[in-house]
Amino acid sequence: MQLNKVKIPVKGSVKQVSEVKGLFNDMWVGKKLSFTIKSEYPIQEIELEGYLSNQFPEGNNIILKIGKETKQISSSGNQLFNCSIPLTLAAYQKTKVEVVSEKIFNPKQQGLGEDQRDLAFILVHFYIKRGKTAAEYLQEGKIFEKKGEFAAAISSFKKAIALNPKFHWSYYKLAETLAKQGKYQEAIAHYHQAVELNPNSALFLYNLAEALAQKGDKEQAIIYHQKTVEIDSNLPRLSSGKIEDILTKAYGKAV
Repeated sequence: MQLNKVKIPVKGSVKQVSEVKGLFNDMWVGKKLSFTIKSEYPIQEIELEGYLSNQFPEGNNIILKIGKETKQISSSGNQLFNCSIPLTLAAYQKTKVEVVSEKIFNPKQQGLGEDQRDLAFILVHFYIKRGKTAAEYLQEGKIFEKKGEFAAAISSFKKAIALNPKFHWSYYKLAETLAKQGKYQEAIAHYHQAVELNPNSALFLYNLAEALAQKGDKEQAIIYHQKTVEIDSNLPRLSSGKIEDILTKAYGKAV
């Protein structure tokens, strides 16, 4: 993407802005303003702020469009206005921003000089509010988990997964937190996802086996326990013999 020729006043995390169409050097906006943005962070909200001159005694309607989201604001003349749209845009997602004015005025046609531009309002700025990354949600979840705030931790881990569904550790931490609450059925589903993404993790396999044992699924627990040993028989958690004890006590069968 090329940097815009007219430096558009963008505040926030976005650094890449395409060439702007419909913006003049003095920050006056025409009938339609458009450009694209791309941020290294998820975008949570975009706010437009502008100034409507006294050339609109009956006010004006401004429409902000971001991707498929649209919002309109009505403003009186000779005052600032703002309009914002909450969003869920992924990091590095290229997104089009458009601003459309219902009314315009032409200075020359109104006898105000030789300026023949069709003008709508003066742009003050766009404010880009970034959201958290998957890594930030994952770290946040770990902090909540350590504090014993499991509901908050689960929410953070799920948000991390939504932003990056291919990262195995988020599934593992979600499953681990659910297991701590005795929610083994849910934990097992997420342990399976972690294992699917990283099938050679003895840690993931061990915890999946343990959750299966706690749920009462003896046969599957034994299978995944054996897979754990095949990958890493020196896994520190194996030395405690915890899962063997669970299986032995629960089913009268040692492994």
